[in-house]
Amino acid sequence: MLGLLVSSLALRLPAKRHSPASRCTRLVMKQPVYSADLADESPDYTLISTTLLSQLLDVDQAACSTPPLPANLKNRYFALRHGQSESNLEGVISSDPAVGTTKHGLTTEGRLQARRSATKLLDLVGRDNLGSLAFVSSDFTRAWQTAEESLAAVSRIVEFEQQACEYDETSRPGPGFDETRQQECALLASPEEGVVRTPLLRERWFGELDGLPLKNYNQIWPRDLVSACHDHRGVEAVDKVCARIRELVLSLEAEREGQCIVLTSHADTLQISQCYVAGADPRSFSMYRFKNGEVRELLRAPSSLPAPVPLTYA
Repeated sequence: MLGLLVSSLALRLPAKRHSPASRCTRLVMKQPVYSADLADESPDYTLISTTLLSQLLDVDQAACSTPPLPANLKNRYFALRHGQSESNLEGVISSDPAVGTTKHGLTTEGRLQARRSATKLLDLVGRDNLGSLAFVSSDFTRAWQTAEESLAAVSRIVEFEQQACEYDETSRPGPGFDETRQQECALLASPEEGVVRTPLLRERWFGELDGLPLKNYNQIWPRDLVSACHDHRGVEAVDKVCARIRELVLSLEAEREGQCIVLTSHADTLQISQCYVAGADPRSFSMYRFKNGEVRELLRAPSSLPAPVPLTYA
């Protein structure tokens, strides 16, 4: 049996009486603020198998059936989660395209997070690859605004660094200076295209739970650990998210080569994508939470995933 860490609160297991010497777990009865982006200062988890979880939730176990990506990709892929949005502040699930593509843009903090992501991107991509940098974004407002802010920040950093390439014989005298300067400055090139938007990177659809408080994710994520095909309350199945990510990557592979492509999207979509691209079990995606404005490279090995951190459910 595959053992997974799941919050004891998510399961609402009946409390049992234990003697002081036999107490192995504690239940946290109340958490003042719910946020998947905040670390739990006092986590309490129960080790539970997916078999038992399947029985408790009455969900059949089902692995992801989406075919894997080709072994060798022609482009490098990066994932960028949108910055803090108005829906984050409201504390509601925003997955309806009719709303997400017209409302729930970035807050001021979200714009700052998007701009700060540029420094991490520069480190991951490398300054000698900036000319091939491209942003492909969800068409939800909070996502494409993040992509545009991050792209603009990258361009401004490059522009600022290029100013140091101006000839100044008082600071860099001596023969061969021009050649050295040209070699250094040749690495600095701003991205050549703007942000491309696509519905294939949209937020995962949460069906009947759309517009409800964030804690309703708790109805879905435990079931995701068991089944990549479930559609409880009309939610988009993990398998379907994998399928649209596969469609997107294959189309980019057919159109482009040698590029560094930043996929700007949403937490569930990106976490599922990272597991799928890495060849890990996409059902475990909830253990690899993206923070607002966080950027990661999508590599092709399960070992590339960050350390798993089980979510705290309120």
